[in-house]
Amino acid sequence: MSLNHHDVHTRRILAQLQARDSISQRTLSRELGIALGLTNSLLRRMIRNGWVEVVRQGPNRLRYVITEAGVTQEALMARDYLREAVRQYRETRDCILESLLALSRSWPCRDGDAQREKRIVFYGTGEVAEIAFITLQNVDLHLVGVVADQPPGTFFGLSVDPIDRLTPTQVAGRPFDRLIVTSFDKARTMPPALASRQFPPERLWWL
Repeated sequence: MSLNHHDVHTRRILAQLQARDSISQRTLSRELGIALGLTNSLLRRMIRNGWVEVVRQGPNRLRYVITEAGVTQEALMARDYLREAVRQYRETRDCILESLLALSRSWPCRDGDAQREKRIVFYGTGEVAEIAFITLQNVDLHLVGVVADQPPGTFFGLSVDPIDRLTPTQVAGRPFDRLIVTSFDKARTMPPALASRQFPPERLWWL
């Protein structure tokens, strides 16, 4: 069972209620970043289902408390959420693996290159780059560097270099062959930071 948009918000609300003795509707809306009207609608549905009870604390003050049925429901939804997250991760990993294998298969082969490393650099350090790094163990590509517009420091033990240390053939003095843009940008347009440095498109690869 996959969770729809409202189910995801419902699970988050139940988790918040489970973590506290009680909480107001307005506080839930603010802390979860959900519109107050939607929060009200979801809470009313949860009350009808017996997952949440309303506690009146004064003439104009209500608090919402999770029930035992709500605790059980949150656990079931958390399980479904985790299952869906794992499924999406696997699909993403398989997509990235196929792209990296395609890069390896298309690698130019010149005389004397049979034993030469296929050296790559990642452009970006986000979630896609993290999955790509893990996937590299199944591909004959060698990651020699990582660059980013705003370097965070390190990436799986590798130093992340600023874009100004990148040339079409080297990063921080280390030679490489292909720069992999670690994102799912379907437009596949040249990133502005690379375009401004006149990076040759034929040396780029998009996941």
